[in-house]
Amino acid sequence: MEVVPTRSEPVLTQTEIVDCVEDAFLSGSATVTGLLDAALRCQARPAVFAALVQLPERSYVSVMDVLSSLPDLPYTVD
Repeated sequence: MEVVPTRSEPVLTQTEIVDCVEDAFLSGSATVTGLLDAALRCQARPAVFAALVQLPERSYVSVMDVLSSLPDLPYTVD
């Protein structure tokens, strides 16, 4: 999955995904619904939601597990 930003929108990064969904794992594994709830609580940008809804519906055991399903995202923007 490749996320192409518009001119005015910054590139979505792994760091932003981590910042938005890490709270979903406080009690253990998380589903896509749990990840979306965490993104809502952190007031994530639409690009975060667009990436999360593309994830396969299953239980994710960690943030790294989520990122492995989003391999095209850069870690940070240089």
